Amino acid sequence: MDKNILVTGAGALLGQGILRMLQISNFPKKIYTADPDPRSTGHWLGDFAICIPKAVSADYLPKLKEVVSTHKIDAILVGTDTELVKLSAAHDEFLQDFNCKIVVSNPKVIEISNNKFLTAEFLKHNKFPYPISKMASSLADLQELENLLGLPLFAKPVDGARSIGLLKINTHEELLKVYNINSNLVVQQYLPDDQGEFTSGCIVLDGKCIAVTTLRRDLRDGNTYRTYRDESTAQYDNIIAKVAEQLKVDGPVNFQFRILNNEPVIFEINGRFSGTTPLRYFYGINEVEVILNHYLYQRQNSLPKVKNGIVMRAWSDIFIENEEMDKFFGERQLNNPKATFYNFSLAK
Repeated sequence: MDKNILVTGAGALLGQGILRMLQISNFPKKIYTADPDPRSTGHWLGDFAICIPKAVSADYLPKLKEVVSTHKIDAILVGTDTELVKLSAAHDEFLQDFNCKIVVSNPKVIEISNNKFLTAEFLKHNKFPYPISKMASSLADLQELENLLGLPLFAKPVDGARSIGLLKINTHEELLKVYNINSNLVVQQYLPDDQGEFTSGCIVLDGKCIAVTTLRRDLRDGNTYRTYRDESTAQYDNIIAKVAEQLKVDGPVNFQFRILNNEPVIFEINGRFSGTTPLRYFYGINEVEVILNHYLYQRQNSLPKVKNGIVMRAWSDIFIENEEMDKFFGERQLNNPKATFYNFSLAK
């Protein structure tokens, strides 16, 4: 029997990655996509496309409930950060009222994940390596941080992502400039990148981390465009798994870290699937399939051995005829979206 699975944020890189993994998952399903914009690429990766309000709108949850009720949605996979808080808080309600599983951790996990200062405090409290951190709203704290660590330091929005707003502080004068009593910047210990930057994807089910895949990565514009895995990256899997379990994640979680004193120092947690979720498939694990097998079918997952190698991302393109797009704009939903997909290599 088909399961009806809804992926939100169909226009986001994250949502598209989830959809790619869902398409090749080995169980019967009908894929629904949700996004405010009909032009979102992910709408053309499913079977039924629906336009919904933005997560900040008061109409967001009522519309989502309408979609879930009308189409008998069995599970929701979250494709944007902006939806996590609302959907985490609504998890139990959707399960009770619609028998719909939202694949998201509890609100406390999302709160910690969405706040880099709380992330550092969680790691510190649980005796994991952590970046020493102070909020830029306290001048005394900033001076204490400089006295303790010296310079350089990093400043970043406490709720930022993809290196947006990242600032390297090289002088005392630059440190004073970031101080503001109303600032949302967190100032952190400088973590060297001489050994690279790492991303770990974990799956936690029933309190146990059943899979973790750590990759070293190269970034461009804040997004991963090359990843590497070998024995040197795999050595960090065990400690990252312990962090995931201590955090009490339910389902997917992603950790980003650098190496300091031969230890992985986590500077960002994403309480969700990540932009590198589809890349982990090439190393041997489909995180989306593993998680839905557990939640929807109560299947024991037989996980393959993770492969070593390099993944390099490349563009692909899709073509949609105007008549198809016009219909979607007019009706705000579209059954069996039709598009032509072109791989990176156009040669047949």
